[in-house]
Amino acid sequence: MNKKLLFFCFWITNYAFLPVKAQFYTITADTLHSQIVDTAESSSISQMKETQGVGREMHGDEDDFFAVTKGYEIEIEKDIPVFVSVKDSLMAELLEDRLNVCLPLDFLKLNSDYGYRSDPILRCTRFHDGIDLRCNYASVYSMMPGTVKEVHISNRGYGNYVILEHGNLECLYGHLSTILIREGEVVSAGTVVAISGNTGKSTGPHLHIRMKKDGKSVNPKLFIDYLNDYITRLQDKIRYLRFNEKPQMELNIANLTKALEKYDISHPRIVIAQALLETGYFTSRVCLEYNNLFGLRRKDGSYYEFNNWEESVKAYKDYVQYKYKSGSYLNFLRALGYAEDPNYVIKVAQIAKTL
Repeated sequence: MNKKLLFFCFWITNYAFLPVKAQFYTITADTLHSQIVDTAESSSISQMKETQGVGREMHGDEDDFFAVTKGYEIEIEKDIPVFVSVKDSLMAELLEDRLNVCLPLDFLKLNSDYGYRSDPILRCTRFHDGIDLRCNYASVYSMMPGTVKEVHISNRGYGNYVILEHGNLECLYGHLSTILIREGEVVSAGTVVAISGNTGKSTGPHLHIRMKKDGKSVNPKLFIDYLNDYITRLQDKIRYLRFNEKPQMELNIANLTKALEKYDISHPRIVIAQALLETGYFTSRVCLEYNNLFGLRRKDGSYYEFNNWEESVKAYKDYVQYKYKSGSYLNFLRALGYAEDPNYVIKVAQIAKTL
C-alpha cells in the first residue's frame, strides 16, 4: 500500500501522536526575532534528508514505520477498498513533513545571543559559540532526525551535554541535568533527548545550543528562526485543509500596507506610523494579545479585541477614518484628540518620515 495512504490511515485511527514527539510551538514576537537565512543554511533540512541513513524511520519501508510506532499498529482489511480524497492525501503529506522537524523546547526565550559578549563568569569579552535559551529543567527535543554522536557527563564547561548529527549539521545541547539517549542511537525529530539543567560553567538553569555546519560554527538562532517559519507555514496549510481557515498574514509593514489598500484607507504612511507608535513596532501586549494595532478603545476605556490584526485595520476605517473629510490628516488627528499625549502627532510625523 502507498506509504502516505498508510500514514494517513494511522493518523485517523490514532489521532494522538507518539508521546515522545514534541508539540510544535511557535516563537512569539518578543522571543526570537526573525532573521534572513542564507540559501546554504535554509537548505539544511533538504540536505539532511538526502544523507544516507538519516531519518530512515520516517521514510523507510512500512515495516520500519510500524517498528517505530509499536503499540499503535492497525489492521486494514485487504478486501475493503479505502477511498482517500485529494484533500486527505495532501493532509497526510503535510503531517509527514511536520513529523520531520521540531523546535528544541516547548517555549523559547532568548537569554544570550551568538557572538562576542561579556562573559558572565570571567567578566571579560569572549566569543559565545551558541545561544542560551531560558528554561527550567524542561524537555529538550531533537530538531530533526539524526544520530547521537557524543554523550558527555561533566561538571565543567558545557557540563552534561550531547551532540547530535543531522547530515552536515551538528547540534550540541549543553548544561543538561539528565541525558536520555546513548551514543550511536538514531533519533527522530521530536525525540526527548534530555532534560535541561544548570551543570558545568553556568550561572543559572538554561539550555545552550551550539551548531556547526560542515565543521564551521554557525548562529543557531538563524536556523531556529528558519525552522519556526517552516513549521508555521506547515501548520497554516494543515489548518486550512482541516478547518478551511485562511492563514493570517504575517504582521509587517509590507502586509500592513496591503491591508490598508484593501480597505481603501487614505494617508497610509501616517496610519502605518500610528500603528508603529501605538504598538511599539508590533511588540506591545495590546497588539500581541488583542490584535489591536491602533489602541482602539470602547467607551468604558477597555481595548477592542480582534480575531486577527486585519480586523483592527477595518475597525480603524469604520471607527476613525470615516470622520475624515479632507485637508491635513495630522491636523485631523490633532483635532480628533486621538491620544492623550500632547506630542502624539509630532511623534507620528517623525515616524512617517522614516517610512
